[in-house]
Amino acid sequence: MVKKNIGKKKFKLGMPTKLAIVVLAVVFIFMLTKGPSSEPVDYSGKVVLDMYVMSQCPYGAQAGSEAIRSMESFGDNVELNFEYIANSQGSGFGSLHGQPEVDENIRQLCIEKHFPEKHFPYVLCFNEKYGDGIAQYQTCASQVGIDTSVVESCFNGEGSDLLSESITKTNSVGASGSPTIYLNGERYTSGRSSADFARAICKELNWEDPGCSNIPQPVEIQVKVLTSSDCGNCDTSQMLSVTQQLFPGATFEFFDLVNGEGQDLVDAYNVQVLPAYLFGEDLQTTNTWRTNTQIRGYFEVTEYGYKLKSQATGASYNVDPAAREEALANLGIVTGDNKPQIDFFVMSYCPYGNQAEEAIFPVFEQLKDSADFNPKYVIYNNYGSGYPEYCLDEANVYCSMHGIQELNQDVRELCVAKYSGMADWFDFALKMNSDCTFENADICWTGVAETLGLDTGMISTCQQEEAIELLESSLSMGNTLGVRGSPTVFVDGSQYGGSRTANGYLGALCAAFEDAPEACDGVVQEPVTQTTTSTPSAGPGCGAQ
Repeated sequence: MVKKNIGKKKFKLGMPTKLAIVVLAVVFIFMLTKGPSSEPVDYSGKVVLDMYVMSQCPYGAQAGSEAIRSMESFGDNVELNFEYIANSQGSGFGSLHGQPEVDENIRQLCIEKHFPEKHFPYVLCFNEKYGDGIAQYQTCASQVGIDTSVVESCFNGEGSDLLSESITKTNSVGASGSPTIYLNGERYTSGRSSADFARAICKELNWEDPGCSNIPQPVEIQVKVLTSSDCGNCDTSQMLSVTQQLFPGATFEFFDLVNGEGQDLVDAYNVQVLPAYLFGEDLQTTNTWRTNTQIRGYFEVTEYGYKLKSQATGASYNVDPAAREEALANLGIVTGDNKPQIDFFVMSYCPYGNQAEEAIFPVFEQLKDSADFNPKYVIYNNYGSGYPEYCLDEANVYCSMHGIQELNQDVRELCVAKYSGMADWFDFALKMNSDCTFENADICWTGVAETLGLDTGMISTCQQEEAIELLESSLSMGNTLGVRGSPTVFVDGSQYGGSRTANGYLGALCAAFEDAPEACDGVVQEPVTQTTTSTPSAGPGCGAQ
């Protein structure tokens, strides 16, 4: 475990990264859980912040740097630990961002062991340009004063054991998303700025540590959350997490549209879509409201206080039944035709999205023409370093989490779905999952397509001429439905919340029939790559957090 007592470290912070402006539309899909442990840890009298990260994940890098900065003023009773998210693969290791990330994980563990007082300054420096990998390592090692020959010796020797130990600790808490954070053994879901971390630490210390003297305590505000038990796409957990991060003193009261009190809120706040998040005038007294003028643009002023705009929350369930039907029609979703449709949003090289594709495939084989299967792709604006590394266009409208080759593969798969049909799409997507990576897809795909007898000329022409049109369809529908992560699945426009298994998806589709076909009477064979039969739809995924 990478372990530091902050009070013993004296260092100057390097040039700080610009703090990312927290936008309410960004979601953090983390459930509040207690970390499993074989032996109880006594946290009395100290605060322990455990960070589980990928060294080349932008969110992990930002959170890690902010955590380091937050604790510079605290004493020996505050401890920060880093562990790394990766997996063992035979004699080596695998990681979401490839071998360069595995290598950097090992280097950071070696630096922590052999240069403990220089570990945090190094991490702060590396995180400034985490995507540069070994070049940034060399720059930062020189800047901080680390003997790279010692790191190299560790890397080629004990480094593998250090990473194996770190992976074991990461797996013990089930951490798969970067960052996954625990504070004194409890899942941490609040803000990730240095001030947010400091405030959470001070709360654990009952505000008695001298380091808390300049940390403002959160203002308590009440938020009314209005939803409907009839809405299958009204999961509020993501927005509650974001709201808690922006307004740490927020408490929540829940109302349902079907009762009288809920209808009163609809009338008072002029609510048109759900879920709705309603604030009183005490919102103005919070530190976030006073210091972040951009946040104010996400609220509407009402007679009774403030309402979050639907553009910020992704709310799309219309209060008016007629408007609901019209909204579904605008998305191309037809209800009442006894032919349900499943829209599954993935990234072509998100491992969790790939697992969803593999689980949906046997459902497709069983239902075939009885239901509509529509692959969609998770597209971001202004992601990573933008064009051309992550985005297709210089305006950075069409971007993908794992880089431009993933985005190009998204387009190729959309082309196959459009011109060759879903059977060929599944063949192509699943074989690309197994045979190629986000680092070589632009070269690897032609061999896969030829093996399957697909028309590579058609795919290339489609990619060149129709990329924007195809991506815009996924982006537009995804924005309307509030999609931020892979996989996200909808059945007839309602977000699927069951297990990510073939029989889970089969059951959801079969329940959407007015008159279910005989194929719904049985079960399907789970794919051999499926590692669990109970992973929830809101479980691990790839997404902007």
